[in-house]
Amino acid sequence: MKPRVTASQATVIPFPTWPPKLAAIQRSMLQVLSRPLTRADGMTPDSAAEAAALVTPNDRLTSFERLQIYNQQYWWRLLGAFGEDFRGLRGVLGQRKFDKLAIAYLKEYGSTSWNLRDLGQHLEKFVRENTALTAPDARLAVEMVQVEWARVEAFDGTEKPAVDPQKIARTPPDRLRLSLQPYITLLELEYPIDDLLGKLKKRDTESLSNAVSNDRPQRSRRLVAKPGSTRIHLAVHRADYSVYFKRLDPEAYRLLIALKNGQSLEAACEEAFRNSTQLPENAIQNVQSWFATWMRLGWLCA
Repeated sequence: MKPRVTASQATVIPFPTWPPKLAAIQRSMLQVLSRPLTRADGMTPDSAAEAAALVTPNDRLTSFERLQIYNQQYWWRLLGAFGEDFRGLRGVLGQRKFDKLAIAYLKEYGSTSWNLRDLGQHLEKFVRENTALTAPDARLAVEMVQVEWARVEAFDGTEKPAVDPQKIARTPPDRLRLSLQPYITLLELEYPIDDLLGKLKKRDTESLSNAVSNDRPQRSRRLVAKPGSTRIHLAVHRADYSVYFKRLDPEAYRLLIALKNGQSLEAACEEAFRNSTQLPENAIQNVQSWFATWMRLGWLCA
């Protein structure tokens, strides 16, 4: 009978060193998979050597063909998610220009999060820096991206407990500080982006109806608009698990911005009506009405 060997007496056998550099293999795989597809939606031919080094063939597919499947799925999934989140931008640019912009953006930023909802987080910066991709509608494209990204944030952004109305009632205005729900975005726009997205939604609904009734589908027209003579102040928010756009009076917009920046209620009201032409009695009524709406919607938090 062999003597019993305890764990402390046992010889420690190290793990084999193969595969020697898993992280390097993973980086090589990502480098190949993140290369844009060809015009024919295939993997670029210059990936053949890497495919042979990374993937073994089988009785049906070569190394290149096996790796190409993952390359295609990577790009089709990202482009699909990107196109769904920024349908308005696609409507402004047209399909061809949008595809070119999408590929350029994903080449530069790609997917860096487990959650595809974060895919467009750098898009505003990208379109501002690459106006050649959106010309002659560069400004319209920026504002469309702002609103569409705000819609993403509103859909599943963080929500804090709404402020207690009693706190507002018992705190002097010069000491009362309120904040906005993190999922709310306030925007000052030149273009009626909310109207354009409403038209797009209606057009998509009509296209679906035509497809069901077997009517000949109409060719999609680009979204076009001219900048307005006055600025549009827009809040992008959610209610009852749906995202909404709400236009604001300029004074209401400035009041909310001041509250968001940490000013007291008294200072925020002064900021909102500093250059306003509203009569004092009208201003008081408006503030009361605005706060009633904002409290009902749960916009305000401590």
